[in-house]
Amino acid sequence: MVIAAVYFVVAVFGAVAFARVLDRQMEGPRLRAAWAGRTAEARCTGVRTEEVQDVEGVPVSLTHPTLQFRTDTGRIVAFEERQRQLDVAYGDVVTVYYDADAPEEATARVPSFMPRRARELVAGLGCAFALVTAVVLAGVL
Repeated sequence: MVIAAVYFVVAVFGAVAFARVLDRQMEGPRLRAAWAGRTAEARCTGVRTEEVQDVEGVPVSLTHPTLQFRTDTGRIVAFEERQRQLDVAYGDVVTVYYDADAPEEATARVPSFMPRRARELVAGLGCAFALVTAVVLAGVL
C-alpha cells in the first residue's frame, strides 16, 4: 500500500510538471494573456519568407508577416507573427489580440481550445492515469 501511495505522489508530480512544460512550449501563458486582453486591427507591413525542412527532410517555405497596429493608448506596435501561418499580403488587415501591459507580445492566432486548456487536460489525464495505476498496484501488492 505504501508503495502505491508513493507511486501515486510521484506520478502526479510528473504529470503536473509535464503539463507545465508542455504549456510553456505551446506558449500558453503568452497566448492566454493576449486573448484575455484587447483586440486591434493590424496592417501587414512586410512578409519574410523562410526556407526550412520538415521532419522528412522536404523543403518547406514558411512566411512570417510583420504586423503593425495601434493600441488603445495610441502606441504603435509592430511584431512578426511566427507561431501561425497567415495567408496575408502586404497591406492586408487582420485582427490581433494583445495584452494591454505587453502589446509587443501580440498574436494573430484566433483563440482555440488546445492552447487554452492543454495544461489542465494533460495534468488531469495524467493524474487520473496515476490514480488508476496506483489502485491496481495496491491491489496487486
